[in-house]
Amino acid sequence: MSVNRGFRQGFTLIELLVAMAIFAIAGVAVMRATTEHIRAVTQLEEMTIVSFIAENQLQLARLEKKWPPEKSLQGEVSMANRRWVWLQQSTETPDPNFRQLKVSVSPAEDPTRVLYSLQTFVGKTNE
Repeated sequence: MSVNRGFRQGFTLIELLVAMAIFAIAGVAVMRATTEHIRAVTQLEEMTIVSFIAENQLQLARLEKKWPPEKSLQGEVSMANRRWVWLQQSTETPDPNFRQLKVSVSPAEDPTRVLYSLQTFVGKTNE
């Protein structure tokens, strides 16, 4: 004697477990991609800020009337709610009327970690 139980609809337990595993793996991948994106945006923001600081310091050095420029200058500046340390170094060139200026920028909490460095040349004015 056969009993007709009818057609059952729905998913088996194994099908549900496989689907949940797929969604869990996809969720982890999305979280990892989001974390990497946030890290990249943070680094880009930091690099933009320190490049502004370095450029500002070089522009101020170009406006300075003193010749020759100081061998080494250091300062601290606040930008984007953070403290930054800059170091400006002047190096002699083969031409005595020119000096190479290099500005390095670091976070104030870790001054040994140079994030950005920019250099230019300044010339002696005839004033």
